[in-house]
Amino acid sequence: MASESQLVRLGPYHLDPEKRVLWRGDDLVALTPKAAALLAALVEARGDLVTKQELLARVWPDAVVGEANLTVTVSGLRRALGPTEEGGSYVVTVPRRGYRLGVSLGTAPPAPLALAVLPFRPLHAGESDRHIGLGMADALIARLTRLQGLTVRPLGSVRKYADDPAEPGEVGRLLGVDAVLEGSLQRSGSRVRVSAHLVPLGSSLAAWAESFEEEMSGLFELQDAVAERLVAALRPRLGAGARPSPRPAHTPLPDAYESYLRGRYFWGRLGAEDLERAFSYFQRAAEQDPGFGLPHTGLAEAYVILGFSGLLPPERAWSLAESEAQRALELEPAAAEPHIALGFVALLQDRDRAAARAHLEQAVAASPGASAPRQWLALLLALEGKVDAAGSEIDRARELDPLSPIANTLAAFQRALARRNDDELELARRVVELDPRLFLGHWSLGLAQLRAGDLDEAVASHRRAAELGMNAPFLRAVLAWTLAAAGRGDEARRALDQLVEEGFSPYQRATILAALGRTDEALAALRAACESGDPWAILVGVDPMLDPLRSHPELGRLAWSPRR
Repeated sequence: MASESQLVRLGPYHLDPEKRVLWRGDDLVALTPKAAALLAALVEARGDLVTKQELLARVWPDAVVGEANLTVTVSGLRRALGPTEEGGSYVVTVPRRGYRLGVSLGTAPPAPLALAVLPFRPLHAGESDRHIGLGMADALIARLTRLQGLTVRPLGSVRKYADDPAEPGEVGRLLGVDAVLEGSLQRSGSRVRVSAHLVPLGSSLAAWAESFEEEMSGLFELQDAVAERLVAALRPRLGAGARPSPRPAHTPLPDAYESYLRGRYFWGRLGAEDLERAFSYFQRAAEQDPGFGLPHTGLAEAYVILGFSGLLPPERAWSLAESEAQRALELEPAAAEPHIALGFVALLQDRDRAAARAHLEQAVAASPGASAPRQWLALLLALEGKVDAAGSEIDRARELDPLSPIANTLAAFQRALARRNDDELELARRVVELDPRLFLGHWSLGLAQLRAGDLDEAVASHRRAAELGMNAPFLRAVLAWTLAAAGRGDEARRALDQLVEEGFSPYQRATILAALGRTDEALAALRAACESGDPWAILVGVDPMLDPLRSHPELGRLAWSPRR
């Protein structure tokens, strides 16, 4: 985090030039990476002229682009900032030469302290205790998230380091934080020993290290001790009254807690086999301790995924997800995650956008420092056609969890809806860079490449996505659509025929038929999707894959049509 002297004020805005993040009050302003880099360059010049050539070199250091790109980026930045308080522009054009900042700069209020908590490393090689190390990080993040003046990166930002440890300073710079907490753990018989080490990245905090030891049954007391000592080390920046949040009133049975931690570990790895193992562990934890709420949250999320993927009949999946989420709320009334599952049930089962929004807004209110509630609220806003509002929410989610593949994929989707295809392509590439082993990035990249006219690259990306996604039907359907959109009709028809033989989503069938120019068949498939409760039908109103049908009047009637 930049120091106070590095934070600058531009009227009602304040900017962290190092991180290229802009706020208005407590709200993050949605800027593309290029727009943020452009603003940082103008701020650095402090009102002096910055030539077009200088800006092209600063903002696009690794690409050869023309002045048209600069013009578009300046326009987007002006649109995001609006007029100055005097009615002028924050970015002033100097004809034929370049641009300069149109306001004077001041000192901004200090930004919150930012912290990342890495998964604690088992001292013995192997996977057996990685779930406990991840659970330690998860518990500490939950205890620290509500502290005023502190921003804690969510578990999604650090989860990958459970399998691929990295040097704390490198992680801290990547996540843009002031300090990183790393630790190790060792089990010996019934006891567990934990060592924790706070690694500051600046001079406003002192390094701290300490060791703790407890019986395995006293793991929660050990978490309490680490949280208390960590907050004490952060008090020079947080103030004397800073205290970690209390842990939930119900202390789960040790066996149930360990089963839950194993479930969380596998759930975050996103592979099909991993999700099956996670589901099994969540079920076991719920059975081992009926008063433990978190396993029911995990089960609710799993049923939503099973219904959306077609691995469970949707009506059955939504019913089970609703039941598990309600049970989780009974046991943990303050939890945010069950509201996310209930929001999806309202959206997918009942097509009730108002109820879905209410649940997602409750999730945001329950955990304002978490990325997931905001990213799913952003998706709902995008589906409703509120593209700018969706952009604000998804960019706030990315600020909280900059390494989240899901948040970055949803950001790319929002840029696609806003027809900002260069930004979509950049974000999709970032998802692939974050984890090339996930199908998600290659799926997003293929969509962006197709819209950019890179047809062969789009087909290759979607082939790779299908391979990594174990040839799931929806990924093969996207590949068939891409083949059709790329003019490779024979291949697309063969892929479609095979999918029809196996039985798959009528909505996905409609997208392929639309790309093949078979409009009447595509509309019939969309009607079937809406009438049958196909979960993919929530995309009808905005999906760029249906652009060949967008001018047809029936498409507007099908969007958000109630099920018969």
